[in-house]
Amino acid sequence: MNEILENALKTGKIAGAYLIAGSSPEAAQEQIDEFLLRVFCHTGTGCRTCPGCVKYLRRSHADLFMIEPTKNTISIGDVRDIPAAIAKKPYEGGFQAVVIARADAMTPQAQNALLKAVEEPPDHTVFMLGVQNTKNILPTILSRCIILKTSFSPAETERLLHEEHGVPTLRARVLTAAAKGDYHLAAAYLSKGFFEIRDDMILALNRLFTARNMATSATLELFLKHEGALDLCFVTAQQYIADVLLYKHTGRVSVYEDKLREIEQHAQMRDFVLVNIQRILLEYTAKRAQCAGLNVKLALESMLFHILEVIL
Repeated sequence: MNEILENALKTGKIAGAYLIAGSSPEAAQEQIDEFLLRVFCHTGTGCRTCPGCVKYLRRSHADLFMIEPTKNTISIGDVRDIPAAIAKKPYEGGFQAVVIARADAMTPQAQNALLKAVEEPPDHTVFMLGVQNTKNILPTILSRCIILKTSFSPAETERLLHEEHGVPTLRARVLTAAAKGDYHLAAAYLSKGFFEIRDDMILALNRLFTARNMATSATLELFLKHEGALDLCFVTAQQYIADVLLYKHTGRVSVYEDKLREIEQHAQMRDFVLVNIQRILLEYTAKRAQCAGLNVKLALESMLFHILEVIL
């Protein structure tokens, strides 16, 4: 747990708002859970077995308010009732918590609706916010939060992945690089099947490079195989193309050092092709974030045909 959160629990001086910056929503939620389990625990240890812990883990605690995106954003309607709800005293006599693990999905209107509550939270109330990009948070909100960042160094992240998750040394180094040294993000990637997804994305790109228009159907299947983790599919594909470009011009790789053979092969592609594939992948990622009702299969097919247009 972050040292600041640990000290807050030890001293009982819990601030009104904390913001965990630079982590994935899953990683932020993991850190929030670790902290709030001890806040709601009847013994203060986060035992996971007492009524307070059980209700928290089930997300049924009367003093817990969890806000999650609908249609990829958190609108003013999603948070409108929070100020009035937390104005009441905690039902169970301890703390009440407002948890928004994807706070950067809040619209400016939603943030403004919460602003006064974050600025002057009622006694025994704590806001726990998670963001990947603080630029999406209003300065007035940021100024009222204690901002926390991942405390592990890359070397510590590698060690923990190896010791706690049994990840072999080389793979731990690769996963750490992919997560930019963030242990919680690396653990979240691992839980989603990072290496299988990464390898399937390299295979998908290779099929497009070699079989070209004959590979569309098989390549689409590789993406749809991981439909529940498409965000990670695009992260790994973009990282791979970036490594291919880096290797082509410097002889080095930044992330996928265990895939040198494939990288050497694909470094023969023209810069024009590689750079435009990066652009197309980024455009699809942005479209996916902006369009809640996106038809995944049709959008992926369109993306693949755009990539083929660049390759052919």
